[in-house]
Amino acid sequence: MSICLSAQSISLQTPDSARLLSDFTFSVSTEAVGLVGPNGSGKSTLLKALAGEIAPVSGSVTRTGTVLRLAQIDSDAPGSLLDALGVAAAVSRLDRIERGEGDETDFERADWSLPAAMDEALGRFGLEAVDLDRPLTTLSGGQRARAALARAWLEQPDLLLLDEPTNNLDAEGRAAVADLVRAFRGGLIVASHDRALLEQVDKIVALERPGWSVFGGGWSAYREARDAALARAEQAQAEAEAELRLAKRAALEAEARLARRARAGRKLRVEGREDRMLLNARRQRSENTGSRLAKTADRILGAAEAAAEDAASAAPRRARLNLKTPDVEVHGGRPVLSFEDVTFAYHGQALLKGLSFELSPGARAAVTGPNGSGKSTVLKLAAGVLEPVHGAVHRRALRTARLDQTVGDLDPALSAVDALRARDPGLTPNAAYAALAAFDLRAKAAEKPVGVMSGGERLRAGLALVFGAAEPPDLLLLDEPTNHLDLDALEALEQALNAYQGAILAVSHDAAFLEAIGVADRIGLTR
Repeated sequence: MSICLSAQSISLQTPDSARLLSDFTFSVSTEAVGLVGPNGSGKSTLLKALAGEIAPVSGSVTRTGTVLRLAQIDSDAPGSLLDALGVAAAVSRLDRIERGEGDETDFERADWSLPAAMDEALGRFGLEAVDLDRPLTTLSGGQRARAALARAWLEQPDLLLLDEPTNNLDAEGRAAVADLVRAFRGGLIVASHDRALLEQVDKIVALERPGWSVFGGGWSAYREARDAALARAEQAQAEAEAELRLAKRAALEAEARLARRARAGRKLRVEGREDRMLLNARRQRSENTGSRLAKTADRILGAAEAAAEDAASAAPRRARLNLKTPDVEVHGGRPVLSFEDVTFAYHGQALLKGLSFELSPGARAAVTGPNGSGKSTVLKLAAGVLEPVHGAVHRRALRTARLDQTVGDLDPALSAVDALRARDPGLTPNAAYAALAAFDLRAKAAEKPVGVMSGGERLRAGLALVFGAAEPPDLLLLDEPTNHLDLDALEALEQALNAYQGAILAVSHDAAFLEAIGVADRIGLTR
């Protein structure tokens, strides 16, 4: 396989000069590579450097073909769907020719295969019914994501770089991304937390703290190798720390022995029971021996300290999450939530019609369906944020918490600590700090304004609000909670939710997440 890109000893840093990656060397050919790592480890920055959008601090990137980094299209992006596809000029050229207004340059540059290619791309990614002149600001997040994928299919670069391509996509859209990864003929690097998508790649590059590693195979192979490597690193660190404790103990014991000898010699000199010259000679030998033993102890102790530091620095720093869900009292067998023939409409247009279901105490259910089918609306109805135009919603849970992917319940103008206390006045400052620390938001991170936090940080603050509440909920409503979590945090969240005793009603397109938290029932919606 021919190499289409190689990075030689590149180093990257943040705009404020914090180190992200050092001496990264890697090459990619016509294969699919997964890029994983904690939030903030530099995945997006690395993709930009590989695409040539930013220069590395040191090292070099060699590209032997065309490279396209497929960025997500923002909700306020200018232009139309045609602009997002990158073919506006080419389509205008063909239009001029069809109207009889084309010039010689138009005919020279005309791509007569473009209409068929566009039909294929739009059909492949479910955009065939969308007006090409429709402004991007009117498209849903899923439609914008699909437009970006369609552009990649049209351009067919030698190397395609994807950054979290399945965010905001429903199950059908995620399947389209997986199909793109399988069918793409060139090289591909995909930064993602989507475990199902990562199963499709040929190898995985993990950005770790510190360093980076390469693993053959997809997600399952990576997880097995990662866990084994982590176990070895933790074992080596434990052994090094045990050796350090033994060295410190031996040094203290040697120091105590020397002290006892010195006291015994002083006693003999005071009592005058031995010749003074003999005592002085013995003291000199003792001092020389003590000096040698002290130097030896220092050398052994220094070596043990260095070994412990090396073992600690070599161990990957995984997310420091210590998620403990509170005990929740489960009340009898009555449903904590029930919908009876619920209908809801936006601007007179029905979104939900005749929806009925029940959720028992401690049960786990998911609301499923394509984007735009009303999944988030069901959660808002369940929380009492919205009321149905017909039918009834019965909320029998004592306490209900709703967590959406934007964490809209937290005031963006407040620090994370103050935002938690504003939503839950029963929290003391210490309790708020502790709740945030459990989600790896410590010290300055806990005092950062919510409005400037990253998506992952905001979601962690929202989880801290839910699980750190003075009165924990017995019904938890989750709206795409995994969108901004890295893999370590995602697995920690799954463990926490598995320990949570209350009922869960979730909206998520992440099938692996729903399976991991034990969702047994599906409430299917259609559009």
